[in-house]
Amino acid sequence: MTSSSSSVVLAPATLTKFAQAIFQALGADEDVAGEVSRHLVRANLSGHPSHGVLQIPHYVLSVRRGEVVPEARPDFAAKQGATALIDAHRGFGQFSTRFALDWCLETAREQGIAAAAIRHSVHIGRLGDYIERATAVGMVAIMSLGSAGTGGGNAAPFGGVGRFLGTNPWSIGIPAGDSQPLVFDAATTVVAEGKVRLARTEGRPVRADTIVDSQGDATVNPDDYYSGGSLRLLGGEAAGHKGYGLSLAAALLGALSMVEDPAPTSGDGTAAVAGRVGGVFLIVIDPGAFGSLVAYQQMVATTLQAAKLMPRAAGVPEIFVPGEVERRARDGAEQIGIAIPAQTWEDLKQCGRQLRVFPPDAE
Repeated sequence: MTSSSSSVVLAPATLTKFAQAIFQALGADEDVAGEVSRHLVRANLSGHPSHGVLQIPHYVLSVRRGEVVPEARPDFAAKQGATALIDAHRGFGQFSTRFALDWCLETAREQGIAAAAIRHSVHIGRLGDYIERATAVGMVAIMSLGSAGTGGGNAAPFGGVGRFLGTNPWSIGIPAGDSQPLVFDAATTVVAEGKVRLARTEGRPVRADTIVDSQGDATVNPDDYYSGGSLRLLGGEAAGHKGYGLSLAAALLGALSMVEDPAPTSGDGTAAVAGRVGGVFLIVIDPGAFGSLVAYQQMVATTLQAAKLMPRAAGVPEIFVPGEVERRARDGAEQIGIAIPAQTWEDLKQCGRQLRVFPPDAE
């Protein structure tokens, strides 16, 4: 480990070991703690620290509040053909979603397609991680995570004031054989909440047109978000209706997980005003079920390469395809280590001390 006044740099394996020890101290089984730790550290490696170990103090607090059950394990609430309803039992979301993905991959190999909804899930991390796993074995994957309901979430409906929608991301992966696949992963808000938290941790403003304050006015002060503000929907002030539609769709697809577990109802049997809907929804498709797998992957690879070879706008050194930036970030970070902001590292060490887990610099 090396350090400076603003950050510390740790080897990925060292950081993973420390994170896993924290989750096991919270009560998670070794395989659960290992998967959550791997996922978080890989987010940092991929250039998305907002979805990485920055989340650990929040996870610890969620366990103490009873919002996350560290010892819980997912199981099937229902299965029918190529569809499954999985109950996460409020266990760590990275493990329950990996459970769902593994089932979808196996089922899609047999039946050409598979879909799963996950109920009682908590934070599942970076969606692109699951999609990358699917494309690595030649599968197409489509995934959404969403929630909606009065007074909750992170974003207001387009044209409204007050939180109603989560960040409600979508991720799509398409394999390209031996070439780099397409891996699209984005929130339906301009930025994810973790990026606002990271800006506040680092003491800097957020980018313009990413958040509004409690009155719906534009701001760049991350504290305004945590004082009742909201995230902007994808498209911002000019075209937020696009992000709004995608966000609502993610929430309502996720609500398939609630069919066997309905939200509280009011006296007339309709959904309670304060009730929230949502969940995780995942589809895996075997391209070989539609024809030649090799021909399809070659077509994808050719198309992606053609996109990269298009004329570039002034000042643009290279055109990237979705997922390429993350792959390059991992290649670099594996060699030089992961830089953790000094304040985040202090927060992580404090979590470790509280759980009698020694941080790496105490070894």
